[in-house]
Amino acid sequence: MANEKKATVRDIAAKAGVSVATVSYVLNDKKGTKISDATRKKVLQVANLLNYSIPEKYKNLDAKKNAYTIGVMYQLMADTPSRNMEIMTLINLLAERFFRIGFNCQLIPLDSEAGYQKPVQGLDGIIAIDLKEDVFKQMSGQYYIPILCLDMMINDFLFYQIHTDMDSIVAKAKELLGDDFYLVTDRYCNEKYNEYLMSVLPKGKSLLFSDMNKKSFEKLAGKKVLVYGMQLGMIVKQNAKCKDILVISNEETPALYSSEIKSIHHDIEKKANLAMNIMMNAFERKFDVKHEYKVF
Repeated sequence: MANEKKATVRDIAAKAGVSVATVSYVLNDKKGTKISDATRKKVLQVANLLNYSIPEKYKNLDAKKNAYTIGVMYQLMADTPSRNMEIMTLINLLAERFFRIGFNCQLIPLDSEAGYQKPVQGLDGIIAIDLKEDVFKQMSGQYYIPILCLDMMINDFLFYQIHTDMDSIVAKAKELLGDDFYLVTDRYCNEKYNEYLMSVLPKGKSLLFSDMNKKSFEKLAGKKVLVYGMQLGMIVKQNAKCKDILVISNEETPALYSSEIKSIHHDIEKKANLAMNIMMNAFERKFDVKHEYKVF
């Protein structure tokens, strides 16, 4: 789990997937080399994560070792009520946990329509919650600090990832509803994570709330439905005459507004706890081999 051995240029090259010469050019800030910005950023990110000395101008000079500042980046959308509520609950849990250990928590809402996100100075770590892939790529390329992804799937070993274990939730739902039911969920910004949510049931059985209309709700009449989020659960209850509604709730004992709605507890406090522990380990240069965590 812990990596106490001092990193070498060869270690950085292996992790970044580049040559030793490329690493040397980047770390020595050698001019006139044909090294792309993407490669340069990746080498610097790996070097920083492995606690290797990087050029002073790339370091966060405002960082205070005794008072780390964690930036929490997120995007809210108008037609994703349950997703928005889960994000705000996660933010509150994270802020509470980091405050308890003396860390600062800075909320950074991002504009999904903006072509360029200006970097925020003074951050020591970032927790990104369900960002679009192009927004995340543009944002993450500007920092050389630990970045952790919540409810996102990013194909890059640099970033730890924590997301909902929908496979396990669906398995539990089958125990309660049987094999034949629909899933209603909000759309998520991160496309790969959105595809994962939609793939847990056979084609045609997963519905995005933002795409639903009157006919979509009528289709659920007499059906069994699994709904991701209490807010969506109440909307489905009001608009569709379902046979059974089972809600994925982040509350252990949710305040249900109808005895006809049952719930499965999705413990998002685990996400907050994992995020805090991983970030603390990153600051101490203790890196876990495992980079993807699923939470139920």
